[in-house]
Amino acid sequence: MQATKEDLIAFLDREVLNPAEHHVNADKVIKNKVRTTRMRLNRLKTAEKVEEFFWHAMSTDRGIDSYTRIHRIGAQTFEDVRFQFKRLCGREED
Repeated sequence: MQATKEDLIAFLDREVLNPAEHHVNADKVIKNKVRTTRMRLNRLKTAEKVEEFFWHAMSTDRGIDSYTRIHRIGAQTFEDVRFQFKRLCGREED
């Protein structure tokens, strides 16, 4: 793993969470989902756990609902930044 836990969370916050939370069309549901995601990320102990959370989140019903809602307002989602996230984790070749 190239990045630290803090690096990964900062990337997700900058690229996905903050823009979605502060988007002009973000409703209370989106804002709550972002805050909950941020709290979960900050509870994780290692960069590897953040990476695991990222990939798992996209496959859950909750994650799919988040994607749909955030995508609908035109903000970036985890799915949109997956290649950059993968590179940040040092997994370009996987």
